[in-house]
Amino acid sequence: METQRTSLIIDGMGCDHCVAAVRSALAGIDGVTVNDVAIGSASVTYNPDEASRAALIDAIESAGYSVPSTPA
Repeated sequence: METQRTSLIIDGMGCDHCVAAVRSALAGIDGVTVNDVAIGSASVTYNPDEASRAALIDAIESAGYSVPSTPA
């Protein structure tokens, strides 16, 4: 399957340590390439056969941050 790119808004980040923690959490998911992480956001490319948007959000939340839900 073709890779997908997504950007996520992330609440609770405030420093370079936060950026590193989110980058590490996302990079630990099989099939994910981290494109950019900044305070308050992340952009990744992922293979939907190996990862999902929900898995990305779970990893960020497990690292101690939150991803606000976006209206459908």
